[in-house]
Amino acid sequence: MLVVKKRGQDVVNKILDTAARLFFQQGYNVTGINQIIEEADIAKASLYKHFESKTDLLVAYLQRLHKRWFEQLEADVNKVADPKKKLLTLFDYHRERQLQNGYGGCRFIKANDEAGMSDERVLKEIQKAKLHLKNFIKKSVVNSGHQKLLTDRELTELIFMMLDGGIVAASIFKHADDLQSAKAIVRKLI
Repeated sequence: MLVVKKRGQDVVNKILDTAARLFFQQGYNVTGINQIIEEADIAKASLYKHFESKTDLLVAYLQRLHKRWFEQLEADVNKVADPKKKLLTLFDYHRERQLQNGYGGCRFIKANDEAGMSDERVLKEIQKAKLHLKNFIKKSVVNSGHQKLLTDRELTELIFMMLDGGIVAASIFKHADDLQSAKAIVRKLI
């Protein structure tokens, strides 16, 4: 039984890996189920055994992305002991992600632009990921002992918007200067 489950999980991972690459590189709307099946080198029945629709596949992709993305973010931030530097590490993490992904932007924002309005499950997963980040920022702000030039809520909102804005700017201008500028501004506020 364990071998069957592992084989099934291997197929799911293969499908999700392929979908993740294609959704990011060419977009959700352009990516067809047949292309995913072909590039994952699986049978059509295998895909539909695990995902009833393309939207179900997108939701699973977003859930896995959220989990993996946030685990790495937490790991990077938790390497830093100083509470104020933890806040600045958020910008470093986002900058590194943009460099690694060729300034492709935010996968959640991209999914929202393409499918966030067409299915509430998609929007719910995107909101869940963004709220998770915002709550993580809030916790870091509260623990930072910042200068209180802004309230905890205001600083949280500012950092959240500067991160997302910096990512969008990086994807447009193909460099991370705006994320670095945002980090410098936040450094003055904390």
